[in-house]
Amino acid sequence: MSMKEKVYQRIDQDYDAHLNQISGFLRHPSISQTGEGMDETVEYLKDWLVSLGCAKVEAVKPDYYWPIVYGEYNAGADKTLIVYGMYDVQPVDDGWTIPPFEARIEERDPFGRVYHCRGCMNTKGPMATAFNAVEAIQAVDELPVNLIFVLEGEEEMGSRSMPGFVKRHQRRLKKADAVWFPICSQDQNGMARPLLGSEGLLYIELETSGARWGRGPKEFGIHGGYKRFVDSPAWRHIKAIGTLVEDDGNRIAVEGWYEGIAVPSDEDKRIIEEGYRNSVPALDVFDPELYKRFYKFDHYMDDMTDPKDIFYALNFGTSFNLDGIWGGYTGPGTKTFLPHKVTSKHNIRFVPNQRSEDLQRKIRSHLDEHGYSDVEMRFLGGYSWGVGKYRSPAAEAMYDMYEEFSVPYSISPPIGAFQLTSPAWPAYVFLDPPLRLPIVGGGLGHGALAHTPQEYYVVDGYAGKHARVHGVREVEKSNVSFLYHFAER
Repeated sequence: MSMKEKVYQRIDQDYDAHLNQISGFLRHPSISQTGEGMDETVEYLKDWLVSLGCAKVEAVKPDYYWPIVYGEYNAGADKTLIVYGMYDVQPVDDGWTIPPFEARIEERDPFGRVYHCRGCMNTKGPMATAFNAVEAIQAVDELPVNLIFVLEGEEEMGSRSMPGFVKRHQRRLKKADAVWFPICSQDQNGMARPLLGSEGLLYIELETSGARWGRGPKEFGIHGGYKRFVDSPAWRHIKAIGTLVEDDGNRIAVEGWYEGIAVPSDEDKRIIEEGYRNSVPALDVFDPELYKRFYKFDHYMDDMTDPKDIFYALNFGTSFNLDGIWGGYTGPGTKTFLPHKVTSKHNIRFVPNQRSEDLQRKIRSHLDEHGYSDVEMRFLGGYSWGVGKYRSPAAEAMYDMYEEFSVPYSISPPIGAFQLTSPAWPAYVFLDPPLRLPIVGGGLGHGALAHTPQEYYVVDGYAGKHARVHGVREVEKSNVSFLYHFAER
């Protein structure tokens, strides 16, 4: 019996205890936007890293909001791997049918037993399985690689402290050979997709007010009947943001928005259509119906029906979303009211070679040139895109793991995955100078409905259309497998 197989036995032996550890972690709320549970979660993670034998465990002071939990484990190995994770989660919204931080395990058709909990798949559950895998290795062997843990608490706020952290601690981080982001990378059908990069994310807030406009009520809302002779900042805001997109709300109307976009490249198309190594060509297994079923919509925009068109829009498209808009009276019943300001939030997804600073400048210029110089624009967060190498030792080790477990996988450059969740994460801080490290995200397992009510993470596993969708036990074994394969490459 190999040492790796002994570790797998240990995972089987400790399975119930490992589930308890995952549950304990998930019960800490850790909502970065509100601060709920954040301090307690930081201490929980520090204690966990200490129990794993890490040295230099610390909560590194952030540039903005929440600490980055850092720890080093020196196994005396030849290779060093950064384990990136995020401990913050999205706020809880309406629609939950159970307490969102109870970490309850329930039956859910067709998945069998699942966790229902905010953060269980995005991404505290997968992070906990990685920690459990490390613990299982230590029970029977020395770790095959050295580990550096970088666990941030601002990913859901745009990872604003990560660039400064990397710059100040680059000497420590440059000891690493690669970066691993533990995530569940199987879809509902059992197909696995490694994460090899990230789209870009820009989050802004726009606000129209009577005070800045110089028309309409300036200090407070007034009686709605006065609209007969007083201008409305609310209608002005609607008109302003309406100029940002075409009439269908899909194509972005900001001048110069699509200039210089560099994807898909010829290599992207080749990998998608032919695959690499033993991977399945991504278009052969892309299932647009999964998104409809999960997110309860009936039509793709522009009435797209060709899976290839939908696939390319998902992997190479750019978008300008309206996340929320508010102002004036929104309570029950009626209240005639003319608000003095209206605010909207927008998340923007962008791709190579678009740049956040350039896009912000173009939005500002667009509003000014269309007569809306009074509309205030505030930057709330975001990060650049990052494109990793699909042939790096870390990526190859992930493919090794999939093949060991007989799980079919596909590769989708440039971001490398189209899971049932956004693939945005601050990959660029590792890919760009000063680190220039290869990255990979992955692991077995399935979960979905991140950022929505009823987020879930599969516990036991089930038979999928293409392959078995593995549960927590096999997820932990897949993490072990990846670490050993990476050490051997």
